[in-house]
Amino acid sequence: MDLGLTGHVAAVTAASRGIGAAVARRFAAEGATAVAASRTAPPAPEAGPGRVLPVRLDLADPAATARFVPDVVAQHGRLDVLVVNTAGPRLGPFLDTTDEDWTAGYDLLLRPAVQLARAGARQMAEQGGGCVVFLTSTWVRQPAPGGVLSSAFRSAIAAMAKQLAAEVAPAGVRVVQVMPGATGTDRMRDIVAAKSAGNGTTQDEEVRKVVRDIPLGRWADAEEIADTVAFLASPRSSFTTGASLAVDGGAVRSLP
Repeated sequence: MDLGLTGHVAAVTAASRGIGAAVARRFAAEGATAVAASRTAPPAPEAGPGRVLPVRLDLADPAATARFVPDVVAQHGRLDVLVVNTAGPRLGPFLDTTDEDWTAGYDLLLRPAVQLARAGARQMAEQGGGCVVFLTSTWVRQPAPGGVLSSAFRSAIAAMAKQLAAEVAPAGVRVVQVMPGATGTDRMRDIVAAKSAGNGTTQDEEVRKVVRDIPLGRWADAEEIADTVAFLASPRSSFTTGASLAVDGGAVRSLP
C-alpha cells in the first residue's frame, strides 16, 4: 500500500540507531526525505526511493534543539512530519533517585520534546498541515520496576500530546503518540545485560522473563514500530489525531 509520503519531509530525532533509525529508514523507503538527527550523525544508509539525511543534534543543548526545526525548513522548504524521539533516562527505584536525576530526566526527555513539538506544530500550522508523532513507551500506561523517571516524564509528554492535538487540529495538524513495548534495540540488550549481571542469571533467562508477559511471545523488531509510525503519520491515517497506540504484542492489559 502506497502511504502517500513521496516527496514529504520528515524529521526524526534520536535517530542514530534503534527505533529512531528504523523510523528514518522507513520514511525514506516510502519516498520521503528523512532528516535523521542524532548526536553522532552516522553516514546515511541505503533506504529506498527517498533519502536519509543525517544531521547532528544534541537534545541536551536547548539552543541547538530550538534551531532544529527552523534549520530543516530553511533547507527543505517545509516540514510534513516530526517524530519526537528521545533517549531513555537512568533506571532505578524511586527512593534511589536524586534531585539531579530528575533534573537530568527533564533535560533529556521533557524539555526537548516541548521545544521540538512547539516549533514543529507552529511550522505545520503556518503551512497548512502536518503530523507530530511522539515516541514514548508503554510505561506511560503500565509502569515497570525501575522505570519511574521514564514513566513520569513520558506521561507528561503523553498529556502534552493530547492537549496539543486539540489545539492544532483546526489548522490541519495531527498529533499522535506511539508507545513501543519491549523492542530488540541496543538499549534493550543493555538492560538485559545489566539485569543478567545483577541477578546472576544468563541473558537468555532475562529475555525469557521479558517476553513471558507478552501474548505474542517475543519482543518487537524496531522495523515493526517504524511501520506503525509511518502509517500514522501518512495521509492514509488522515482522520487520526489525539490517539495513543501501544505497539507491544499485547503486553499492556489495561483498556485505553
